[in-house]
Amino acid sequence: MMIAETLERTAVVVAERSVSAGAETRSEAAATAVGSARDPEVAEIAKRRKHSSEYKLEILQEIENNPGKTGIILRREGLYSSNITRWRRWRNQMDKSRKSSPNKQLHNELAKAQRTIKRLELKLQKAEGLIELQKKTSEMLNLMSKNTDADS
Repeated sequence: MMIAETLERTAVVVAERSVSAGAETRSEAAATAVGSARDPEVAEIAKRRKHSSEYKLEILQEIENNPGKTGIILRREGLYSSNITRWRRWRNQMDKSRKSSPNKQLHNELAKAQRTIKRLELKLQKAEGLIELQKKTSEMLNLMSKNTDADS
């Protein structure tokens, strides 16, 4: 009787730890077993790796200084070739933004100056229009006063 019970328990444990068993079976078995260890094959929470700017630039420099050894460097660092491609694009954009920064500043200043000129031109046109209106009003008042003097 003890051998049969032992064989049953062994069969249950083997079924629980079987690689071919579905994820649901493994998680249910782990949840029902009291005091059992977690499945070592499943990572608890995947964490996204973040690399500093200095690290990215160091790796890119090392790859450029050692042509033909890119694969070795990538394996050593645990990186993918897509990382290098993305980092190169990032570096090129940073270089472009640094180079075009003075031109962009000049362009922005020029655009601001042009907007100011347009605004001041409109203000000048309004002022000239008011002056013309005052002149015509003054002439009309002079004519009206001459007509009233002539009538009296």
